[in-house]
Amino acid sequence: MHRKSKRSKPHLSDRIFFFLALLFLCATLLRTTPAISQLQQAVQTFLSGSHSLEEAVQAVGSFEAPSTQACFQEPTLPIELLPPPETLAATAAGVFPNEIDPFIPPNHASYPPPLSDSVLVSPFGHRTHPISGVRNKLHKGVDLAAPEGEPIHAIADGTIRVAAVSKSYGNYIILEHADGLCSLYAHCKKLLVQADTPIHAGQAIAQVGETGATTGAHLHLELWRAGRLLDPEDYIAL
Repeated sequence: MHRKSKRSKPHLSDRIFFFLALLFLCATLLRTTPAISQLQQAVQTFLSGSHSLEEAVQAVGSFEAPSTQACFQEPTLPIELLPPPETLAATAAGVFPNEIDPFIPPNHASYPPPLSDSVLVSPFGHRTHPISGVRNKLHKGVDLAAPEGEPIHAIADGTIRVAAVSKSYGNYIILEHADGLCSLYAHCKKLLVQADTPIHAGQAIAQVGETGATTGAHLHLELWRAGRLLDPEDYIAL
């Protein structure tokens, strides 16, 4: 009567080779739950002495690492919207106007100034652009020089329609008032309000700065009505 041959326990050299192979596999595998589970099964199968190294690996499946695309695929990041151009940013309050309204109100300076202490350094109208040097270029508002960080106040009640940043205006705000009147505050150091926020006259909405295309700290203030530019000096006590 023949006895069944019993498989011998793995020799020390086999164990060393096996663990070296495991180290190599661990270095190439991703740390995923299925891969770790396969390794554990292979170890238990081999150490039981009933299977060779090859049989133990085949018993639990292939240890092939996932494809490079699966291993190194970066997560999809949310796309940040770029600051809108000026001509698009004001769509909520009307397109940036280029025409001047010839109407002058009978009562001048009906709105309070946006700054408590400032100096008018560039009035409304055509001028030579201080940066580009282009002559006879329309300056759509007034420039009020003031210390950086000085609070900027809303000239009247209204709603913030745009609070954004652009290449030329820097940090700016468009405030929509009653009767189609809009005021724009540009080159701000910091905006203190967000879009769609109701604002009261005199409320601090930003800080004087020199962001965007500017030669120094100042507030660029524009005033519009019904899509036409107004001279702020005709409406605000500057």
